[in-house]
Amino acid sequence: QTSATGNVISWNLGPLGIHAAQPYIAQAMRKKAAIVMLQEIRIPRGSKFRVQRDFRRKYPEYECYIAAGSDIDLVADTDSDQVPSDRYNDERLHVTVVTFLHKRVFRP
Repeated sequence: QTSATGNVISWNLGPLGIHAAQPYIAQAMRKKAAIVMLQEIRIPRGSKFRVQRDFRRKYPEYECYIAAGSDIDLVADTDSDQVPSDRYNDERLHVTVVTFLHKRVFRP
């Protein structure tokens, strides 16, 4: 049963690659929340629409939206400025936020 209120999952998974994130995504989706927001899922550049299509096929009761970052901000350290670790700073990958909206709750 899906509820329109008090039924939101927000989970920072990463940074975690799309394949490694699959069990965690499935775990969140089994809860049938009205809104599921998953942060820091890494996908290969150029694959956003394919990943979105795959999610829509896998979870047809949800509408899926993906926002993919293009830049990584520098992180300030106490000693000096430094860039994030290599797990963030990979030009071949996007760090994304994936949002699922349950179609029973969010009807057009």
